Amino acid sequence: MLDNSNTQLPQQFADAPAGTLAAPAPAADGSGGSDGRLVEKERDLLRFTTAGSVDDGKSTLIGRMLFDSKQIFQDQMDLLESASKLRGEEGVNLALLTDGLRAEREQGITIDVAYRYFSTSKRKFIIADTPGHEQYTRNMVTGASNADLAIVLIDARNGVLTQSRRHGIIASLLGIQHIVVAVNKMDLVEYSEARFNEIVEEYTDFTQKLNVHDISFIPISALEGDNVVDPSENMPWYDGRTLLHMLETVTISADRNLVDFRFPVQYVIRPHQDFRGFSGRIPSGTITVGEEVTILPSMRRSKVKGIYLYEQEVQEAFAGQSVVITLEDEIDISRGDMIVRSHNLPEVSGELEAVICWMDERKA
Repeated sequence: MLDNSNTQLPQQFADAPAGTLAAPAPAADGSGGSDGRLVEKERDLLRFTTAGSVDDGKSTLIGRMLFDSKQIFQDQMDLLESASKLRGEEGVNLALLTDGLRAEREQGITIDVAYRYFSTSKRKFIIADTPGHEQYTRNMVTGASNADLAIVLIDARNGVLTQSRRHGIIASLLGIQHIVVAVNKMDLVEYSEARFNEIVEEYTDFTQKLNVHDISFIPISALEGDNVVDPSENMPWYDGRTLLHMLETVTISADRNLVDFRFPVQYVIRPHQDFRGFSGRIPSGTITVGEEVTILPSMRRSKVKGIYLYEQEVQEAFAGQSVVITLEDEIDISRGDMIVRSHNLPEVSGELEAVICWMDERKA
């Protein structure tokens, strides 16, 4: 049995590879609590992705949201103004804020996934701006893989297109439970309520086949800023929430599975012979110190001796956190093994049924 009682955590993890301990640190005021839980404001993070067909205005929407919520620094604005002038455009092209690759700016489309971080007084956000072009759909899958919510943009002029449906299906396959359909470019259809209702009806019929339980529709103009951050004066017939308000208030805590504890081991931390820790991200469930766990596939059992969240030893960890777990017994555990709660074992099988996203341009 290992003796970890005198181990100093920061030195233990000095040899751990980058990315194995990506969990956020607790609040500086110590408000993480004696039970090790982070305060709500520390873990109220919404990851969302944009999706839709090419030229539906995804990058412009993100730029508008950051601009109107005052999340763009002056030096960034100066660069945007310079880049817009070089392209011969009047005013500032907010889409250039996320279109970072040279090829993207030259072609005016998003190719790679662009991530942006911002926060308001109510919530923190990580945005994944994904490409709309069919050729780069695989990048959309990458960007949406960790999202809690997907914004599907639809050009009000063109209506629901094949790519609009495809991205809705992908969001459903990835288990995203919240979809916001932003009907964009309403300024180009004279802010028509009838046109908005047509798109709502068509996409609602389509989503009846998807495994998504929360779908909302918002008429917007990313270029003009209507209903993005501030309510639109051009659409008095719409009395719902703005897009930012929707993102700030959507409830995602119920989406997490806090029952079935599963911990795939990402890396074994062994800086010296007196310490053996197992690091990874908890995809579901909770675990506390002292609980009995089973190691798969060996079926060996032990008890949790310690849980470390970044530089803090905690008593409990839950889904979404990246932690290091130590056990009371010395058991041979390798990367790819799974630690689970002993009285809640997963089904073990040599077969599985899955829906696959085919990434190659050639047909299967």
